[in-house]
Amino acid sequence: LNDLMKKKIWIVSEFYSPVVTSTGFYMTEISEYLVSKGMDVHVICTGAKYNEIENYHPKKFEIHNGVHIHRVLMAEINKNNFVKRALRLFLSSIFLAFKILKNVKRGEELLVVTNPAFLLALIPVISFFKGIHYKLLVHDIFPENLVAIKKINISSLGYKILKKIFDKSYVNADLCISIGRDMTEVIKRKTKGKTKVELIPNWADHKEVFPLRKEDTRLYNQLEISGFIFQFAGNLGYAQGLDNILSAISLVENKNISFLFIGGGAKAEVIKAFGEQKENVIYIGFQERSMQKDFLNTCDVAIVTLSDGMYGLGVPSKSYNIMAAGKPILYIGDEKSEIALCIKEYNIGWLVKPDDPYSLKNMIEYIYQNKDSLISIQNNARLVADTVFAKERILNRYYALLS
Repeated sequence: LNDLMKKKIWIVSEFYSPVVTSTGFYMTEISEYLVSKGMDVHVICTGAKYNEIENYHPKKFEIHNGVHIHRVLMAEINKNNFVKRALRLFLSSIFLAFKILKNVKRGEELLVVTNPAFLLALIPVISFFKGIHYKLLVHDIFPENLVAIKKINISSLGYKILKKIFDKSYVNADLCISIGRDMTEVIKRKTKGKTKVELIPNWADHKEVFPLRKEDTRLYNQLEISGFIFQFAGNLGYAQGLDNILSAISLVENKNISFLFIGGGAKAEVIKAFGEQKENVIYIGFQERSMQKDFLNTCDVAIVTLSDGMYGLGVPSKSYNIMAAGKPILYIGDEKSEIALCIKEYNIGWLVKPDDPYSLKNMIEYIYQNKDSLISIQNNARLVADTVFAKERILNRYYALLS
C-alpha cells in the first residue's frame, strides 16, 4: 500500500550510472535523491559507455539504489567521429522513444533530459498519442549548438527546419528546467514565453571535493610538471574553444607557467600533439570522476571555456567542483553567460572574451604576476560551493519541483 501511494516519475536520459559523464552523473544523483525522499523513480536510458568502463555489462533492467533502470542496448559507436556520433544519437533516440511508448502510462510524470538530442523531436508525438505530459531538463540546446560549433549554417534550410521541429518540443513541455540564467533567456526566446522556465543550477560536490595543496596531490607527484599551473579538465570537444587556448599558450614566453590538460574528446589528439611540442604543456587523457578531488587540486588556476556563439546553449558543469576545490576560474566566454556572472558576483576569478588569444595570453601573465594575492579568491570559491551551490540545497529544489 505504501508503494502504491508513492508518486511515480519516469526520467529519460541518454546516460545513467555507472556512466559518470556530466549528464549521467547528474541524472543518477537526482534520481537517487528523489528515491531517498520517498518517490517511485524509473529511469529509461541507453547502455552506452561514453568512456571505457571496465567490466561494464549493462542489463536491460535492474534496480540500483532504489531506482528502477530500464535500458536500451545497442552497439557502441565512436562518439568522436561527428557522422558516427550523429548516427548514434539518432538510433538511441528511436530506441528510447519506443521504450517510453511501451512503459510510460497516461497521467504519469515524465522528465526528459535534452540528451540524446533527436529524442526531443519525437517527444511531442509521444505526448500527443499517449496523453503524457512532460517536463524538459535542458543541459544543452539543439540545433543552435550545431551553429556554434560550425556544423550547420544558421541561414540554411536544414537548420530552419530542425529549429522549427525542436522548438515545438520546448513549447509543448509543461515546464523547462534551465541550468543557467543565459540558458533561461534563450529558452524563453525559443518558446516566445509560452513555456514556464525554472532555473536550477548544477551543484558542487562540496563534501567529496575540497581544497588541497597541489604538492599534496597524487597526480602532481606523478607528473613532471612545475611552476604555476593552469589546468583544463573536461570534455576536449568542438564547443570548448580549445584552438584559442592553444594559440594563447604559444604566445606565453614565461617558462614558470605550465599547462595541464585532462580529458577526452574530439580534440584530444590535437591537444596531445601540441603537448608533445611544448615542454610546459602536459596532456594526460581521461581521469575517473572519483579522482576529482585529486586532479582538480593539481593546479593553481582552472580554465573554463565555451567557444564563441555558445551563449545560453550550455553551462560547464565542471565549474562547480572547481569552486569546491577552492580554485580560481579563468573563464573564456561571453561576459553575460552563467559562469561569467558567477565570477563577477562572487569574485572567484577572471573573464576573457573568446577568440582573442592575445587577451588570453595577457590575462595568463597578469594572473601569474599577481599570484601572491589569490588567497581571497580561493576562499570565495570554496564559500560559494558550500552555500549557494551546495549539493543538498540544489537537489532539494528538484524534489520540491517534481514531488
